[in-house]
Amino acid sequence: MKRTFAVLLSLGLGIGTLPASALARVAANVPVDSHYYETIDKLSGMGYLSSLPNGARPYSRLQMARWALEAQERAGDKPLPGYLAADLADLEKFVAPELASLQDGQAASDGFQVRNVRVGTGYLHSDRFSYGDRRTASEWAPFAGNNGHKKGRNGSLYGDVEASGNLGHEVALGIRGRAAWDKDNEGTASLEEAYVKTRTGAWAWEAGKQAMTWGQGASGNLLLGNGMKPLTTIQAHLNEPIQAGGFLKFLGQVDFHGFYGRLDGDRAADAAAWGRKDYDHAGLLGLRLDVTPASWFTLGMSRISLLGGHGNGLDFHDWGKWTYGHNADSRDKWDDIGGFDFRVRLPGVQFYGEMYGEDQAHGMPSDWGYRGGVYLPQLTRDGSWDLVAEMAHTNQDWYVHGTYQDGWTYSGDMLGDWMGNDARKYYARVNHYFPGADRLGLYYQRTEKDRGGNGPVIQELGLTGRKKLKDALYLNGTLGYAAVKQGNKDHALFAGAEVEWEM
Repeated sequence: MKRTFAVLLSLGLGIGTLPASALARVAANVPVDSHYYETIDKLSGMGYLSSLPNGARPYSRLQMARWALEAQERAGDKPLPGYLAADLADLEKFVAPELASLQDGQAASDGFQVRNVRVGTGYLHSDRFSYGDRRTASEWAPFAGNNGHKKGRNGSLYGDVEASGNLGHEVALGIRGRAAWDKDNEGTASLEEAYVKTRTGAWAWEAGKQAMTWGQGASGNLLLGNGMKPLTTIQAHLNEPIQAGGFLKFLGQVDFHGFYGRLDGDRAADAAAWGRKDYDHAGLLGLRLDVTPASWFTLGMSRISLLGGHGNGLDFHDWGKWTYGHNADSRDKWDDIGGFDFRVRLPGVQFYGEMYGEDQAHGMPSDWGYRGGVYLPQLTRDGSWDLVAEMAHTNQDWYVHGTYQDGWTYSGDMLGDWMGNDARKYYARVNHYFPGADRLGLYYQRTEKDRGGNGPVIQELGLTGRKKLKDALYLNGTLGYAAVKQGNKDHALFAGAEVEWEM
């Protein structure tokens, strides 16, 4: 940890010397559940990107435009298969203003506008709506969605609208609203994401709420995922990755992210209901450094601290101990998860992993959890079939702490992977791509929660599909079955359809 802080300081000093002309304009972000992340991953796996995307999401529209341009250039020597050409064409249209600015050298003219509208319906036949995890003070459910959404039983309807864009060249905005109805959740309406973004020099600054993920997982992220509702934060990060220079040149492309937010104001009351203790408005502080020293390897080093809260503030001495990671005293006022994730990209195969320690002591993480996976982007020569498979593991000390007994949660959902502690998860997915941006996917997931306490075993099997109805109009669908076994066995069947319209 001490070395990480030294590297961050050196990078910060170096970044401040970059000439303004070398710095990119600010651009709105692409929501982390956008299907264009799948397009970027596929282009990378098929060898059409010279750079390697790192594990800190969301990416900006300008970053995606750069990758679209890389793919265009590579396709001149290596023609795209039909299905991938259709995906790239859709991506190019989506980031057309940013792509034009990269091609002609002018500032992007990307005004604030509606980007995406989704309307969906579903039917869940299940013994239970959701399940509680007492050890981690969280809730979970089969077929759970992003941003804290859990599917209600016996029919549901929802609508989702996302808008973003620029106000001038130095300010970007993003908002996302959702309205839904079902039997279990009744009627809900919320502004799920709302943020403003600007920059000074090489640094971008954001304030508001939006979903973020840190890590490389396909079925979740150990450290920071988007299963919870978006957290309101202030953020500082590089506007785009930069090339390290001087004695740090060996690091290659460098990216940095930092954020601070506050968790729920009713954590103490929630914990007291279980005979536990916690603190309202505990803080969440995250730091992440990504380095990509070669086009085939990227490494992310992260630390997230759950700290403070009403009646549990840190003084100067506490902050000094926090800086060096000394958290061996049970009276300390924070809990940490820190470590690294990586991706190795080779021809025809990618290997990735996450390795994090929960509860740091004496400057180094302990109580390790991990995720390891493989991505095969070309099961067939043209890549129309691909496969991802992974396994994740946490020990009994993950996501729990003596001071913060309401767990690593926000509004009842895990900050990281919903599998919780002392758990294992196995996940595999195969996809088939058809000409014209259509696809089918089949996945299987087995999750063993609280293994030492005879926790539930959840098996989930699902068929997903996406069909392009016409220009900018898509039909998404899911069919799935899940079994939850803990003594008795519960069953769940789900069918859902969604129409998505891109502007």
